[in-house]
Amino acid sequence: MKYKLAPLELPAQDPFQFDALNRKPSAKSVSLLVDELEGPFVLAIDSPWGTGKTTFVKMLMSVLQEKGYPCLYFDAWKTDFSADPMVAFLGEIGSFLPCEIKQGEDFQQARRIATVLAKKAVPVSAKLAATCARCLNAFERDCAANAVDEYEKERGLIEEFHAALDKTVAALIAGGKLDKLVIFIDEIDRCRPGYAVDLLECVKHLFDIRSMLFIMAFDKQQLQTSLGAVYGQSINSNEYLRRFIDLEHKLPKPDAESFAASLFSRFEFDKLFVSRAEEELCEEKENLVQSFTVLSEIFDLSLRAREQCFTAIRVAIMTTPEKHYFYPQLLIFPHLLTILAVLRVGAPEAYRRYALEDGSADELVAQLRSRAGGGKMLASPAGTLIEAYLIAAKFSWQDQTDPLREYKLAAQDRESSEETRQRAARIISIVRQLSFVRRSPSLSYIVNKLELAARFKR
Repeated sequence: MKYKLAPLELPAQDPFQFDALNRKPSAKSVSLLVDELEGPFVLAIDSPWGTGKTTFVKMLMSVLQEKGYPCLYFDAWKTDFSADPMVAFLGEIGSFLPCEIKQGEDFQQARRIATVLAKKAVPVSAKLAATCARCLNAFERDCAANAVDEYEKERGLIEEFHAALDKTVAALIAGGKLDKLVIFIDEIDRCRPGYAVDLLECVKHLFDIRSMLFIMAFDKQQLQTSLGAVYGQSINSNEYLRRFIDLEHKLPKPDAESFAASLFSRFEFDKLFVSRAEEELCEEKENLVQSFTVLSEIFDLSLRAREQCFTAIRVAIMTTPEKHYFYPQLLIFPHLLTILAVLRVGAPEAYRRYALEDGSADELVAQLRSRAGGGKMLASPAGTLIEAYLIAAKFSWQDQTDPLREYKLAAQDRESSEETRQRAARIISIVRQLSFVRRSPSLSYIVNKLELAARFKR
């Protein structure tokens, strides 16, 4: 069984073969838009952290490459160790170019100018930092006298840089059928704030070339936080970003159950069910996926958080030897393990009360019901199963008070709807089945395994 997932495989002949998020329609529509766009143009792909932006970008890049577009992928986060994004960006372009174009005069001229422009920014900031108060006025007079000359020189350099880069890109696309170089910029929202802002400015002012089309993938909300860190929280970040972005495309929310089923398969959890011959357990996989899905949706977990829940489940199983007396029970009751793994991430305080203290199943169910959509979730078949497992995990035949009393009354209440009575009766039936000595899920053991798994950090 797997502990950590490898990046999703994207076969060249069919990049959507393992697509669990149904990204193909979005990628196809964006690729059709690219066909119609004329550079320079910046298209933003907006989606929250952990929702599969990078995978989508690489799928889209495969589609565009299949059409014949030259495409460059730039991981901004991996380059923010650099002091200047322009240098890093031009370096990535250089590594992408064929040798004859990279060694050509036009690109070499662009590199020389980029080096000069990068160095020009250093002396001013360094001189400002080193200048003492008594000579500040003299420095200001000196700056004022040279400001116009410096501006004209820098503007001339930028124009030369544009011309040299434009010729470089023209040489790159000359042999192809399509007249655009598509550059993907990913992970800009994960960069340090200053670097992210400098990269935006760099794309807008230095790489604004007619044959270049930029596709930036980021979490807009997080990028706005970075802008606030640089310019202050009062900045109108939406208006600021409009200076750099010509059009936005927001990725649709992925299908949660398909993603959960994909995780189940990719983590090789199917192996847990191979030896299950009992007829009553044949639907356990489907029930587990549905329970994981509805709980993850209630807590609005990111895709990355959902993957980490599966990792925790995997570690909990991995740390239980196959010969241990509990191992067969763990195979019979992965459902409770899954429920608790999601609760630990989505509702840590409620989980702590229930799993580590003396909180009751009633308290935890009330917490779930209080969340938006919680009542509807609990009324569903998956929610009914979740509630039953939470009760069964703390159920004891020796309890002074009957934990099932309210359910028994509800099941016999003729004034309630048939649906309500049937749900109560099903919970009673499940709890009783699970609470026989040999079938009773060991809450303390599962909780200990989850707490142990939590000590492993990714």
